[in-house]
Amino acid sequence: MNFMSKDKLLSLLATVVLLPGLTACNPLKGFSIGVVCTVDCQSPPPPPEFLYATGINQILAFTIDPSSGALSAPQVTTGPNDSSGIVASMNGQLYVSDFLNDEVDGFSIDSSSGVLTAIANSPFSLGDTPPGAGGLSAFVEGGTYLYATDLNAGKVAGFLYDSTSGMLTPVPGSPFPAGNTPVQAVQVAPQAGNPLFLYVSNLYDPVGGISAFAINQQNGSLTQIIGSPFPTGAPGSYPGPSAMVVSVDNNFLYVALSGTANANNQIAAFSINPTTGSLTALPQSPFPTGNDPQQMAYVPLTEGGESFLYTANIQDDTISAFTVDHTSGALTPVKGSPFAAGASVMGLSQILTSSGSYFLYAADPQAETIIAYTIDGNTGALTPLQGSPFAAGGAPSLLTTTTP
Repeated sequence: MNFMSKDKLLSLLATVVLLPGLTACNPLKGFSIGVVCTVDCQSPPPPPEFLYATGINQILAFTIDPSSGALSAPQVTTGPNDSSGIVASMNGQLYVSDFLNDEVDGFSIDSSSGVLTAIANSPFSLGDTPPGAGGLSAFVEGGTYLYATDLNAGKVAGFLYDSTSGMLTPVPGSPFPAGNTPVQAVQVAPQAGNPLFLYVSNLYDPVGGISAFAINQQNGSLTQIIGSPFPTGAPGSYPGPSAMVVSVDNNFLYVALSGTANANNQIAAFSINPTTGSLTALPQSPFPTGNDPQQMAYVPLTEGGESFLYTANIQDDTISAFTVDHTSGALTPVKGSPFAAGASVMGLSQILTSSGSYFLYAADPQAETIIAYTIDGNTGALTPLQGSPFAAGGAPSLLTTTTP
């Protein structure tokens, strides 16, 4: 057997490293001959991460510093006058509901700058008489459908989502009947061959009903689940269900009860039947929050193996924080909760950045700022970021974060 000399090996490797266009790191990693790489061995920078906020006639875009969580100065794009929903896809698009025109505005996101560009044929009509467009359902992983509530029509519209172009096409039968003033919608991802479900919160339903649907995975049409709508309160209590989130394992649904006739200030929690989609109230439900919890954010598994849930309490300007029990679904208040927020805390959004840090953002439209916190991955406690609150350049309302 012929062996290459050490000098010849080093010469060959150096030649490989210096070939034009190659950016590989030290080719001798794993060898014990101690040669230093002759090119920049730094990993490529992670893609930028962005925060978007709805405002009056505008959408505000911020770049997130992945290490500190700090926000850049905002970029402004013309948007709806009044919006009740904002959601980002996993393919570089942003969608915002337009209440006055009963439409959904779609934008493509520039992956480097975060700049928004209107998608072809946007805006997309909900199919009923304006006004009315409300909340938008967050995309499930690999999902192909987007749903929008229509507050005044008492319906929910369904769209087929084109992941390449971002265009939305109404699904067969859309829009579908929901309840009294449907404000928010949430999809539940299918589990091992089980169906896909959609839940809609009906703000002015006398018992706070949650409309539940099975989603036809071939065309996106909706079929009411037996037992729907599921109550969140006693008859005539008008508990005011608004924001909703689903647990990381898709086993539990959490509904913020803000109250319309009376203050409720609670979270109603349900287990989800993975086969039928029916909802069963947890024995410990409901769980107390601050005053008027209209928005929620859910942090899935952290490095500490925990999940956390946060509510923006509109009337007392606080954020309630809970640890989620993955087995029972029960919520336990985080030590120090509720945490002080701004003068008029509104939307919430969270992100795990490329640095491995968790951050929570809250909109303060009255002060025209975004409040930012570090989330302790073990306890869920919130610590205000240095430099927070950040100037928003407008009155931010709803928030979402994304890495396009």
